Amino acid sequence: MKNELITQRWDALFSERQATVDSVWNDVETYVLPLRGEFYIEAANEHEVDWDRGEVFDSTAIVACRQLAAAMQANITSFSQKWFDLRFADDDMNSDSVAMEWVQMVGDAIYDALVESNFDVEIAEAYLDLASYGNTILIEEDDDQDIIFTAMPLRECVFEEDARKQGAYLYRRRWMTAIQLEDMFGDDIPEKVSQKLDTPEAGTEKFEVIFAIYPRKDKQNADVSGLLAPLERPIGFKWIMRAGAELLGEEGGYYEMPAYITRWAKTGGSKWGYSPAMECIADIRTLNLIKEATLEAAGKAIDPATFSMDGTIIGDLDLQRGGHTIVTDMDGLRPFESGTKFDVANLEIEFLTQAIRDAFFQNQLELKESPAMTATEVNVRYELMQRLLGPVVARLKTDLLDPVIQRTFNILWRRGTLPELPEGYDVGDLNIEYNGVLPRAQKAETAGAITEFMMEVAQISEVFPAARDLVDIDAAIRERAILRGVPMKVLKSEEEVEQSRKAQAEAQAEQQQMEQAMQGGQAMQAIGDGAQALKGVGAEGMPGMPEGAPQ
Repeated sequence: MKNELITQRWDALFSERQATVDSVWNDVETYVLPLRGEFYIEAANEHEVDWDRGEVFDSTAIVACRQLAAAMQANITSFSQKWFDLRFADDDMNSDSVAMEWVQMVGDAIYDALVESNFDVEIAEAYLDLASYGNTILIEEDDDQDIIFTAMPLRECVFEEDARKQGAYLYRRRWMTAIQLEDMFGDDIPEKVSQKLDTPEAGTEKFEVIFAIYPRKDKQNADVSGLLAPLERPIGFKWIMRAGAELLGEEGGYYEMPAYITRWAKTGGSKWGYSPAMECIADIRTLNLIKEATLEAAGKAIDPATFSMDGTIIGDLDLQRGGHTIVTDMDGLRPFESGTKFDVANLEIEFLTQAIRDAFFQNQLELKESPAMTATEVNVRYELMQRLLGPVVARLKTDLLDPVIQRTFNILWRRGTLPELPEGYDVGDLNIEYNGVLPRAQKAETAGAITEFMMEVAQISEVFPAARDLVDIDAAIRERAILRGVPMKVLKSEEEVEQSRKAQAEAQAEQQQMEQAMQGGQAMQAIGDGAQALKGVGAEGMPGMPEGAPQ
């Protein structure tokens, strides 16, 4: 991609964004995410960062937005537990304990790599972007040692979509000092930058730089399972100076698209997403105005203005503590009563506060403060959370979480750090299953249903024994183990189970033969004893036999 084309596309896309979503983002940044200057203010230097947010009089949206972002991280990608598992697309492979043990080790390796990176920190920023701006751009880069994530500042980014409405081109504008450019690119910097290194402005004066990620059309069929030179990889990137379009450093490459562009929800005809904050921005602005007016009126009510008749006060009115004022007529001096209806203002504030909290799902996502909350109530609350956040979670999986796990798998595969596949096995396709609070609640419900069904069958089979034939006990137990997250190395493989049962059947058959032999020996011994008894009777006949009976 030519350097000049990169700067031209940046200019066109940035102008387009300024004419559409930027005005709403300004209000969101003011009333929902104040003091986020590092991420959302395009400042050429430190003096342009606005640290004074005196125009904000209400924190309802600020708190609700952060709580929504925190709830998403805790329920979807909690850093305190493994939040995903891998399974084979082929169900027969999922019944093989050897194959499942390998895929579990692979999942553990991917999770460990994410834990060792800064994923937890940056995904928290991404969730905050989604809840407030409706968009987030997370980039995953790697070198020979580390995997590094960056939640890209939205104010600095524009992008272009492909035919599938996925981000295909990404452009980011940065302001960097001469010291920063030298640290990143060494001596491969323009002369106008290197000249600043020996001046007092080396660490303050900033240059405008464009970072671009783009697909290489002639490299889309490259084999990315092995190592490739940077220029042979399907995705290219460049750093260029916006003024003059000079290349900084060398053109690089990625094996896969490293930037994950995710939207909370989308409007037809726009590539930018919208958020809960944008949906209730009118309520947020109105509440802020009412709070400001109420505070102003409260100040007047607490310390009201004073009316006086002409000539009533000698000198100036002293309203300070212990102040002394000389008056000629006390009846000519009285305070001003504004008549402010604080009850009406408070009702409106309460209504707007509740509307904003509802827009951020705050009441629905909070568990009630009661230690007596039953398991059923917890499950109902989780189901409610799933209904509320289900569409957003589905988009997150498709646009963000699935690509993160897939690219991390590819990075570890190319490094050769994944466990070796057992001999004779083929990986095939792998599916990703998520284990956050919401997915776990669903799995627990399914596991409980299996257990309850098996208990019902056991009860019914006491009257109708044929009912047991309907249940595949092995499949039910294995599925329940998977739903409960039991490590596959705890379970025997189907071959091992078959061998164990065959050995038990053979041992049981041998035991039965021995018992039958013993029973046969006892019978022969009884017959022999009877014969000896008959010989002892003699010609006199057996006692109790009728006369004339054969001897």
